[in-house]
Amino acid sequence: MKDRFQEFYESVGQKYPEDRIVYQTLSGHLRKKWITRKLQEFPEGNLLDCGCNIGTLSRYWRKGSVFGIDIAYAVLEQGRELSPDINFIQVDLRDMSMFDSESINNAMACEVIEHLDRTDSFFENLYRAMKNGGRLLVTSPNFTSSRPEKIPLGILRSFGISQGTEGDKYLHTAYRPHELAAMAERVGYRVLEQGSFEFELRGWMKPITVLRLFLNRLTMTLIKRSRISYLIESSFNKLEINLFLILDTFNFSWLLKKLFNEGRRSYIVAEK
Repeated sequence: MKDRFQEFYESVGQKYPEDRIVYQTLSGHLRKKWITRKLQEFPEGNLLDCGCNIGTLSRYWRKGSVFGIDIAYAVLEQGRELSPDINFIQVDLRDMSMFDSESINNAMACEVIEHLDRTDSFFENLYRAMKNGGRLLVTSPNFTSSRPEKIPLGILRSFGISQGTEGDKYLHTAYRPHELAAMAERVGYRVLEQGSFEFELRGWMKPITVLRLFLNRLTMTLIKRSRISYLIESSFNKLEINLFLILDTFNFSWLLKKLFNEGRRSYIVAEK
């Protein structure tokens, strides 16, 4: 029997083209580049992509077979058409007991842990399934002041999604690097790296983000199921990318890394 968590993400998978939208943004471009480069440091063997969606991040793995798991069957169907070399399997990350012990060489859970309401179960089952010496990459949103928890549906309403995991909200929290490290170490992993990335989006993006949120909230208040919110997002995404390309010609990324201690995304690399 499906719970509200499963029902929500199946609905999102059917109606909202998340990967297509996310990886057209500046944040998506930078994230994909960073994660792909980090995975190149991993050893040979298979790769388990937890919360894979359509396989955007793991389709470039060339060191062994890829298993992509997600709770939403709809995205797995799309993934099979786009990346036939990936073995897509419908799995609830809160219960990964189906995997044999020590059957996975490497694993990644990128931008998924913040959506889970049972993180301990995820880490425990993943640790059991991984082989000794296997590597794990986990990324999540970072935060500096207050931790977000449940957030409004926002742009999801533009795609006909009206119910979250709790009313009109859904779980979308954030973790500091040391918190991700503590979760991994609690079940036995040895953390090799912890830190943050996406320094390139700190500071200068704030005014654009505030304006974007204001226009989106205004639109959703007046016309709740309109695609205007999506058009606003697309316009701002193009603006951000063009501005960044102009600024980065003056070594803007290097300057931001010097000015800010942490990036917008947290990460750990761990080993069993």
